Amino acid sequence: MKYLYVYPEKCTGCRECSIACSLSKFGECNPKKAAITIVRDEFNRYEFPIVCFQCEDPVCLKFCHQNAYQIIDGIVIRDKDKCIGCRLCATLCPYNAVTSIDDEIIKCDLCEGEPKCVKYCSTGAIQYLDETEELEKRRKDMAERFLEINKKR
Repeated sequence: MKYLYVYPEKCTGCRECSIACSLSKFGECNPKKAAITIVRDEFNRYEFPIVCFQCEDPVCLKFCHQNAYQIIDGIVIRDKDKCIGCRLCATLCPYNAVTSIDDEIIKCDLCEGEPKCVKYCSTGAIQYLDETEELEKRRKDMAERFLEINKKR
């Protein structure tokens, strides 16, 4: 299985990843319409991308009243036809990886195995890699780190 891995120390906050995502998904260069969000803390001087971790036991799937989420080949997919736009998934996602703008719920589906965010990240801050034992630990550690940062926000 391949996952997105984030290397915050490489992120410059340029938002190329979120622009590529919004252009791919919505046909417009609008970082607010991306399934990836860049978090900036100007006081502690860091920026990093928030991506969907494709959780093994996803909150979005567990609490969706319409059963609009399912896991296909390890990827958490939202069925647009079943979704009623209640935003419960976006509210409950502990990583803020499911967002919404206007009437659209936005969640990463890994671009059918060719994530645009990775393709256009010029610094290598986001990578799409086959999971190894070491990378699995890194991904889970990063998820915990994101939870800590979100608690502070």
